[in-house]
Amino acid sequence: MKRRSDVVILYLFGFLKNLQFFGALSVPFYLHRIGLGYGKMFILEALFSGAMMALEIPTGVVADRWGRKISLFWGSALMAFSFLAFGIVRAFWLLAASEILCALGMTMISGADSALLHEVASNKANDSSEVFSRYHAFSTAGLFISFPLGSLIAGSGVMGYEAALGFVFILTALSFALAGMVILFVREPFTPSRREGFLRHGIEGCRIVLRTPRLRRFGINYAVISALTFFMFWFYQSLLGREKVPIEWFGFVGAGSNLGASLLLMAAPKIRKTMGENPALFLSSLLPGLLYMASGFFAGLGITLLAIFGVTMLKLFRAPLLAASMNTFLENEHRATALSGISMVERVLIALLYPIVGAVADSSLEASLIGLGILTVFMSFAVRMRNEPKRS
Repeated sequence: MKRRSDVVILYLFGFLKNLQFFGALSVPFYLHRIGLGYGKMFILEALFSGAMMALEIPTGVVADRWGRKISLFWGSALMAFSFLAFGIVRAFWLLAASEILCALGMTMISGADSALLHEVASNKANDSSEVFSRYHAFSTAGLFISFPLGSLIAGSGVMGYEAALGFVFILTALSFALAGMVILFVREPFTPSRREGFLRHGIEGCRIVLRTPRLRRFGINYAVISALTFFMFWFYQSLLGREKVPIEWFGFVGAGSNLGASLLLMAAPKIRKTMGENPALFLSSLLPGLLYMASGFFAGLGITLLAIFGVTMLKLFRAPLLAASMNTFLENEHRATALSGISMVERVLIALLYPIVGAVADSSLEASLIGLGILTVFMSFAVRMRNEPKRS
């Protein structure tokens, strides 16, 4: 088997692991099939986030000692088992165990796929950046295909509504099982090395950020706004339900917002050059706050879609601004570590906000949207980046 075949297999792996048919149906699944409110739903997600951070270092040992392929195989198998459980069980504590199992599998996959792709690509004549771009394209294609398909299955009427909400999780389990089988055919050019884990990088990154005053302010700006805008990824399904949008369209909206974000990201360098970095950052935090509040105060499909697309696209738009700003703050060898530190702060904030936002949403979806909007607008001013005077 030629080395190029190994790269193609990894493309297929990236596609299969991103066939997440439940992606636009998580909220209906919890609310209608399981019968949980937002409070318990978000407690499960907070548990998942905490487990991801707690398990990240131990699971890194698998890839370090036995190889990336083994880590990817067992990670895929655990993810498949956890999604199968989601499609079958309904008890809260069994779902909590499935969340931990899912976190365990995800930490075994996270980073290991990129490391294996880098090792395989380094043995090819082609540019490795081209290989990574194609891997990302195949992974994104999996999301674009599976989101609408999952929604169409749920709304097709071929099976009962609640049964269909469970079936999309079982389909996702099948895709992970296939991904695990596929990865076994890769020949790994493994050389013993130590994979630097997210948590290790995160802790060291926090130290670097705290030591750099302007970077500290920038990191707080990014982490706080990103954590607040993250919740639109959950609430957009309820907003569509509020507007009586048929469930078969949920996946198209989810895929469309991701496509819109991809197009906006392509224009990010030009926007940053035209507007300036700080104004772009400010508007990308202020506008989501205003859109949050608009969707809470006003009903109507138009304002709902504007809020969904606006908040999600602008959240994803901020990522390249962060990366670009690292050039002015840090040397190359510290940049990735600082990024990990800021990302870790974002994860912690999301985990802390989950129970609070869920409790408010149980009382009123609109109140939670307005509250998130007020917080986002306030923080956009409180942590606003200002132009530093140039040094002579």
